[in-house]
Amino acid sequence: LIASKAAATGEIIQLHELYAFVLASQEVLDDAPRLQNRIFNQAANAIRWKAFEAVMTGDGKGKPLGFMNSPALVTVAKEGGQQADTINVANVLKMYSRLLRMGGRPMWLGNSDILPQIGQLTIGNVPAWLPLNQPLAGAPDGGVFLGRPLIFNEHSPTLGDAGDLTCVDLTGYALATKAGGGIDFAASIHLFFDYNLAAFRWIFRVGGQPYLSAPVAPAKGPNTKSHFVTLEAR
Repeated sequence: LIASKAAATGEIIQLHELYAFVLASQEVLDDAPRLQNRIFNQAANAIRWKAFEAVMTGDGKGKPLGFMNSPALVTVAKEGGQQADTINVANVLKMYSRLLRMGGRPMWLGNSDILPQIGQLTIGNVPAWLPLNQPLAGAPDGGVFLGRPLIFNEHSPTLGDAGDLTCVDLTGYALATKAGGGIDFAASIHLFFDYNLAAFRWIFRVGGQPYLSAPVAPAKGPNTKSHFVTLEAR
């Protein structure tokens, strides 16, 4: 037996404050009792939006380091002579082959602008993309692409830009929140008392970065692999 020791480095994930702040007149709140619930729902939606935007594209300065800006990202080159704003079978097969599989949960993320491209892709006589004709509870709204869930979202860039389609395994992303998780909420009628305004504040502390600091070299072959794979701009 040859003894070996795993190399380990300590990492600190800094939590950053993500907050929403809303002012509403007491008169409006009194006259429209459902407005407060709408404010609460929209504040939660805004925080979720900003949090995932950071997980995907954050620069790590005062916010999480997004996987698209991570040194662990693998970028697959476009094909020689490939036309602008296109996605072809070779692109997606090469992307999928570069995904690091460690028992995770691979999925595709894409801007809905890519649908006219991927909807025409076939491998043999089999469509690469299959819509869900009878959506199931919890099923991806984008159907299935190469056998994996596809989630259309507005965080991904438009067709032709790098990141318009990504193959990811989010188990490779270290997401941290404050102990106990959740969003801190506070309300005050005193802050703008003389203006008859109620103030609502939500704070969500979140940090994160990919577990990998670089793509992984395989035991055999030259192509590195990662939890996060994207396609070069076309």
